[in-house]
Order: sequence, then structure tokens, then C-alpha cells
Amino acid sequence: MKVEYLSPPTNVESIDDVEKNPPPDPNDELTVKELQQQIDTLRVYNPMPIEDLLNLEEEREAHHQFTDEDLIQTATEVEQVEEEFVMPPLTGEEQMNILHGALRIVDERIDDGGVTMKTLRKLQSCIREEVRKEKAGKQVQCRLDQYFT
Repeated sequence: MKVEYLSPPTNVESIDDVEKNPPPDPNDELTVKELQQQIDTLRVYNPMPIEDLLNLEEEREAHHQFTDEDLIQTATEVEQVEEEFVMPPLTGEEQMNILHGALRIVDERIDDGGVTMKTLRKLQSCIREEVRKEKAGKQVQCRLDQYFT
């Protein structure tokens, strides 16, 4: 018994090419029989029915055909959204809270002889000093006579 293999069309680039080289006709019994023999030869476990394999009508239909301009516009919109989002800087208090959590994690999970803890403690000290200076800069000195007027 001679088994001939059907090869797919090569270099299919557009719908026109598919129309010039149509897939096998699912209504042609000879084609269906040949394909079934080929699948049986491959011994595929639980193969797809030939009718489903040959029914490419849904695959030919495109719900929406994108143009180059559509793709460029979409990419440009994504870039604009990314540029618009700017994460506000963390305040000193927020940095201290985050660092406090990081110190707990390092203390529980990292055993490097305290090197990481020492570095984080130094950072914590610097941030604490910055927060202290910021609070001091916001304070307004009052004169004694302001309390009596």
C-alpha cells in the first residue's frame, strides 16, 4: 500500500494565496479517506475528526483587519500612557516604614554576619536625620509677644 502525504501550500502570505491553493475539500471522500489513512499511520492518540480538521471556514474569517496605522496608533497611545504616569516620590515617613519592613525581613531571612543589617541601619539613620531636618524646617519660631496680643 502506497501512502502519499499531502503537503501544505508553501509560502502562504495572504488570503489570495490560500484561495489559489485551497485546502482539501472535506466533501471529497477520497481526500478524507487519504487523510484518515495518514492519521492512522501516525498512530495519534485521540485524533481530531477529519471533518473538523478540514473545516477551515472559521479560520479564514477575520473579525477585524488591522492596518499599519492602527498598530502605530496603538503603540503610540501605550507610550503616551507610560510617559504620563509618574510615580510620586516617597516621603521620608513612607521610606522609614518600608525600611522598617525590610529590616524585619533581612533579620529573619539573611544570615550574612550582619553586613546587610548594618548597611540598612545606616540608611535608616540617614533617612531619619533627613525627616528630622524636614520637620525642623517646617517649624515656625514664635515670638513671646505673639502670645499676648
